[in-house]
Amino acid sequence: MKSTSRYALFALALLTCLCPAARAAQAGQAGQNPPKVNKDDEFRIKFGQLIDLNAAEDLAKLVRANQEQAINYMDILGDGLTVANTEKIEQHFQALIRAWKEGMKTAFVEKEYVFLSDVSQDGARRNERVRLKGAFNVTLGKFHDNNNGKKLGLIYEQSGADFISQGAAFEAIGDLYYAARCAGAAAVCYDQDYRGTDANLAKACEQYGRAVHCFEQVELLYIYYQQLKDKYDKLIKDGFGAPPPTADPGAAVPDPKAAAVPPLTTKMTFEMIKTVDEFDRPSYYCDEVYQIWPAVYLQAKGSAGQFTSMEMIEKKGPTLLRTAAAQLSVDLDHNGTGDKTIPLTGNAAVVDLTIGEGETQRPWAFLCRTGIQEDVYQGLKTNLQPDDNQVILYTINAASMVGMLGTTKVRVLDDNMDGVYGSEPKNWNFRELSNNAAQPDMDSIVIGDGKRARPWGQYQEIAGAWYEMAAAKSGLELTATPVTLPTGTLRIDYKGDAPLWLVVKGTGTLEKCYFDLMVDPKKGVNVPVGTYALFCGEMRNGKKAQTAKSLILPGPATPRWPVTAGKETVVKLGAPYGFDFMSEVGDEKITVKGKTVTITGSAGERYDRTWNCAPRPEMSARKPGQKKGGKPERMGIVLDLQEVGEDGVQKHKFEDTWRPLDTSVPIKKGEAVEVQLTEKKNKLFGEIESAWK
Repeated sequence: MKSTSRYALFALALLTCLCPAARAAQAGQAGQNPPKVNKDDEFRIKFGQLIDLNAAEDLAKLVRANQEQAINYMDILGDGLTVANTEKIEQHFQALIRAWKEGMKTAFVEKEYVFLSDVSQDGARRNERVRLKGAFNVTLGKFHDNNNGKKLGLIYEQSGADFISQGAAFEAIGDLYYAARCAGAAAVCYDQDYRGTDANLAKACEQYGRAVHCFEQVELLYIYYQQLKDKYDKLIKDGFGAPPPTADPGAAVPDPKAAAVPPLTTKMTFEMIKTVDEFDRPSYYCDEVYQIWPAVYLQAKGSAGQFTSMEMIEKKGPTLLRTAAAQLSVDLDHNGTGDKTIPLTGNAAVVDLTIGEGETQRPWAFLCRTGIQEDVYQGLKTNLQPDDNQVILYTINAASMVGMLGTTKVRVLDDNMDGVYGSEPKNWNFRELSNNAAQPDMDSIVIGDGKRARPWGQYQEIAGAWYEMAAAKSGLELTATPVTLPTGTLRIDYKGDAPLWLVVKGTGTLEKCYFDLMVDPKKGVNVPVGTYALFCGEMRNGKKAQTAKSLILPGPATPRWPVTAGKETVVKLGAPYGFDFMSEVGDEKITVKGKTVTITGSAGERYDRTWNCAPRPEMSARKPGQKKGGKPERMGIVLDLQEVGEDGVQKHKFEDTWRPLDTSVPIKKGEAVEVQLTEKKNKLFGEIESAWK
């Protein structure tokens, strides 16, 4: 056996640090003398003392000088947070977040805190994480026993395979920290430091690369990461590996021979879109529910408002001025004077104008309207009519550019309303979305004379050939460069009423690629080879005031789907539907926090921003292990938007109508309980039932 290198010794030391609980158990067996205080214990004691002294600068120095011990302590705090959080755990975790940021200049601990907080409210993922950590420690023990004993190649091989499997499972539940640890451990099992001439350097390189990628994702860039990266870079240089995982090695890469084919370039011509349903677009707004369209807010006469989606275009986008009680004007040259009038009649109107300057000056348009006095919001009566003090102008895109690529007509729609025809999606953290969720708004493209628009993306299939798309001069010109790509098929298998549209996004080299699987749900959609993740979708039924709809967004545990050349990959989503939620235990009651209630699907996908079908489940509590819960209590909802409290202030905001209100059921003081939410017949989803947690 070859002598152990400094890399292997370092990796072995780090592997040993992964299970402090196991080490403590071995050292504290009955009949033995108490173990000496080790570095981890010293760190924890000193850390607590500095918290009591409120010594922020010293905490940062302590972390910077003891990175390994800080990570181990974070792991211990994380286990406590996910099982039974306490005020002390929360205090120490927040202090560690601040100290790591100050001392190490990354958000690693903060990212772990967000992840673990989410896991603490998800019983299935919490239990899976506990199981995986137990399995990881067992494999780690087997590795150590072999390394300190006979050093059998078969045991290294089995341990490596187990670490890889565990790493994939950790990654599936969103735990990239432990996924990195597993990959680093697997790499050691295949590297020549332990295997000599039996080493599998290609596999070692692959796992080193996976570890490096996962550590980078969580911003843990300390000395162990650098050691792994050095090993990885050397093996890549020696010809034992593929490109880094961030490049998605399985992704399709254009054939360089095709680059000699000249691109097709066309000048685009503006065409207005006169109605919301003129095209079927991958957009949450393409219906008559104007009450939740993107809005421009103005106050009394003399006030101004802007399209927040435009941000900066040359100087900035057009400004809306309130020039009279029932009239707005568009200020195009930013001189404070209106250039075009918009009458506020309560009816829908299309406004066309010119934006930009110089060679990128281009036509643009939006469809708009205001609310009415007897309006409806989430089924509740309300007044959305403008008055002397305020006006809300509801808007949706009405702008497109049309050109010919060869003999095929192509239309690009500015559905994210940033003023550019053919740009990346824009993400919005609306208040009615669940925590950390964002709604993407996408530009779209219509190929040929059809009515259905696809999401705008880097690669598009046009008349049986693939092209790399690019918009120039903010969309006044369109370029399509022929490329040769290996492709496979993604097909949706959705249980329940099918989505209206459902978009997946490529990863790695395909990160600017978006495909709607509902374009052909039976046969599937042809896509470049690579790995795809759920991006966004929409369920919708009914029309006008009866419209019920919901966004479909990825959850932390939603899988990714690899596509190989010539093969079909099935994307399974939908029923059975469940609930994710957070609860709070008091002395004699348990409360489900209404704002945390979110509908989930079979692949961990989340159904958010539900309109006219907001969940109103019944909650039931029981002792852990009992078969039945107690008498169910239906969660409350907002019944009157105009309700005023004793202080004379309106009790509820518009965003409160999207989810149930906090609701409690009684429990015995000090009693351990678990909760289940059920809804027998939701307007859009039918039956919804959560796990007990």
